[in-house]
Amino acid sequence: MLDDMGERADSEWFGIADARLEVKVEEHDSIEDLLQAVRDEGSWSASEIDALQQAGNELGGSWVEVRVSGQVDGQEEMRNLVLRLLAEGGFGFDDHSDRAWSLDEIRDGLPTGESFTA
Repeated sequence: MLDDMGERADSEWFGIADARLEVKVEEHDSIEDLLQAVRDEGSWSASEIDALQQAGNELGGSWVEVRVSGQVDGQEEMRNLVLRLLAEGGFGFDDHSDRAWSLDEIRDGLPTGESFTA
């Protein structure tokens, strides 16, 4: 799926659907490169960075960040997008928890009843 984005995979934000959705795609050679980029950005909490570290080397490679305007709910669309992006591995992060979510956890939720919220 990311291959379809072609030359846009160079840390560029671009809008889709009348600016209701913004997507940023970055390439990182390793988890260390990703962690440094996140620290440099400065918007992640220490517990979120810890969750990244715990997810480990599976996070090296493509990093996709998606922002959805508050003008639309978009939960179903975001869930479908995340499930497609993670079909070959990786983890998802939401704005409502400090954890790295696996594909199964996003799809099924946690035993505690907590669910991934886009």
